[in-house]
Amino acid sequence: MKRALLPCLFLSTLFVDSGAEVLDYKKEVLPIMKKNCWDCHSNEKEVKGNVDLDPGTLADQIGPYNIIRPGKPGESGFVERLKLDETHADFMPRKGSPLAKREIEAIEAWIAAGAIIDGAAMSPDEEKRAAEFSSVPTGKKVDGAAGEYLSWTNAAGKVIEARLVSLDADSVKLLLKTGRAYDVRLQDLSPESVAQAKKLAGQ
Repeated sequence: MKRALLPCLFLSTLFVDSGAEVLDYKKEVLPIMKKNCWDCHSNEKEVKGNVDLDPGTLADQIGPYNIIRPGKPGESGFVERLKLDETHADFMPRKGSPLAKREIEAIEAWIAAGAIIDGAAMSPDEEKRAAEFSSVPTGKKVDGAAGEYLSWTNAAGKVIEARLVSLDADSVKLLLKTGRAYDVRLQDLSPESVAQAKKLAGQ
């Protein structure tokens, strides 16, 4: 079956736990970046090497071929540079001390869980609405890239905000801001959402 992967974070299946703990980026990862990376890689200070780690632009660094690869900390250049010997030309932070082991582990855990920047807890109403949106949760996990959250409507008129991860012949994969994801059959989506999926997939 042919699949078109889209520029979005990957998830499991619509509104099922992704299987990895989703770290709170703003509370657990951003402080580490501000402490160690901000002098050379933020709009507040300076942006070197075209690597801007500000929360508003960090998504540009996240993707299957970028320095932060969702679900793959071992293949992420960002992590690789943090682990190099201090004498290596590519070691980061170049003008600072090596990150503590726990700091690197936190970044790795964040990337492993999908490198979600704007994750948030869902209210009970949002949980209920999400659970009712899809009839085929699979729990399957897939890698993807950063993308835009859009409104999706199913045939019953229920609406969620999610990222499109991929489009198959008969279903789409959507990712919520919480890191939860679902497979949704095209026949269960409104015609407008089906058209939106095909447009994003370039079909």
